[in-house]
Amino acid sequence: MIKLNLPARKVVRKFSPTVWIERNSTITLAEFDGPGCIQRIWMVPNRGKSLNRNCILRIYFDGCPTPYVEAPLGDFFGVMHGELWYPINTEYISVTSQNSYCCYFPMPFASGARLEVETGPEDFVLIFQVDWNSYPEEELEEEFRFCCRWRREYPTERYGDDYLLLDADGPGRLLGFFYGVILSDDEDRWSHGGAENIYIDGQGKYPTYLRGIGGEDTFVTSFGGAMHTPETHLYAGMPYYVHEDTGEARPAQRLTGYRFFEHDIIEFEESMQFRFGCMRNDICSTAYWYQKQPVRPFFEMPEFPYIMQAPFNVFNQRQELSMPRGTHDLPIPGSGSWFLCGPFGNQDDCGMKQTLDAENDDDYGADYDGLHEEKSPWLTEGSRRLKRDRAQWIRREAQHGFIDFNHVFRPSARGAGIHHTGVAVARGFLELPEDMELTIHLGWDEKLQLQIDDGPVELLADHSYFQGECFKRMLPKGKRRIQLKQSNSSGTNNGGWAFSFHATMPDGKTILPSAD
Repeated sequence: MIKLNLPARKVVRKFSPTVWIERNSTITLAEFDGPGCIQRIWMVPNRGKSLNRNCILRIYFDGCPTPYVEAPLGDFFGVMHGELWYPINTEYISVTSQNSYCCYFPMPFASGARLEVETGPEDFVLIFQVDWNSYPEEELEEEFRFCCRWRREYPTERYGDDYLLLDADGPGRLLGFFYGVILSDDEDRWSHGGAENIYIDGQGKYPTYLRGIGGEDTFVTSFGGAMHTPETHLYAGMPYYVHEDTGEARPAQRLTGYRFFEHDIIEFEESMQFRFGCMRNDICSTAYWYQKQPVRPFFEMPEFPYIMQAPFNVFNQRQELSMPRGTHDLPIPGSGSWFLCGPFGNQDDCGMKQTLDAENDDDYGADYDGLHEEKSPWLTEGSRRLKRDRAQWIRREAQHGFIDFNHVFRPSARGAGIHHTGVAVARGFLELPEDMELTIHLGWDEKLQLQIDDGPVELLADHSYFQGECFKRMLPKGKRRIQLKQSNSSGTNNGGWAFSFHATMPDGKTILPSAD
């Protein structure tokens, strides 16, 4: 269990009502004066298909107008897809027959906590208990607050941006997540979009990038999760797994997996973004974490028809509404923009050894020979449809200082998070107000080249894993061109192909790159 700095002297308290809530209404379930800490929440909603998505749970701390917790009630407890219940037995979440939901996340607060629910088109009955501690003799010194956010997207994008699971500001600690998939993609398995991709402190002192292999591996299962027996374990598992008969030659998986980072806790100081590899499916998620700053939402809760409706499925077209990427996403703090050019092949290091035509060209509508060998996955029919058989320029916004080439140049080819030996170029511009010694902060793995304006090309260290370095350069006033070229292979991070960048002036202020 996560350790928090809580007072030793406590008064144990319990709150145990039963409430009937009218449809389309919002009520306060409970309010607690601080300092205190919620220790356990147990809830039993009325039974019925998708009724646990007919209620949104929100929890507020210390008078903050933005909820720290916001999720459909069932999804908060890991029961996804509108299912009534399935067994979950972890250190933090427990679900037992018939739809008895319990959580054990410590939720500290200094001045107060408030639990609120909003109902959808159905009346709602809720039996619940909240066990909490008050600290009448001491102030709360703990600065971390518990956070939880749900997100759903359908259909997700295949061979492109991964599914956004969490975007948070530091300092913080990632505790865990639930991840639900309803297969609708008829090109590959649900898990072959890849697995977890976690980008940490891209504009901080020690940037890092964590990348998994196949989606099922994240939940400590194996072999594609294609023939899985539902099971629940202390820190990871896949408690819900069924095959749907869609009328096609193969069944379609519907599943939920979870992972808690108890003994391998993931901390971040400046920022964290968590994405999960995906194909064109119906995906939902619930993320749990702690952070010190007031919570910043990254997803706007949609209206109830989008929360409760039948899942997206291309096989039988049951779904009338859609919620594709960006529909309800909220802005993420900007960290600059780049022009990217790729993908280029790098067989026998050919792309890194030679000067590519794109490196000296400023025609951003041009395309180039991709240098792909005969059996390259960038020459498959799917990759040609996506125009990845030839290298081209694409404008891309950085995410907390990170650029991931796999989000724009991934091959369209079957396999778990498919990647290939390649090279890509990134170009951005810095506007310097005066002559100065600029500090350039870079994070990467494998080989990276740096060129400033038309100066010499510098081959930086060949990193076996993602790590950061700083470089000081005296640069004249005006618009300076920063150009990077990065290689990629399977390596030690399963084909991760990303870098982080930010620059600081002598006064410590950050200057962001721009593609303009």
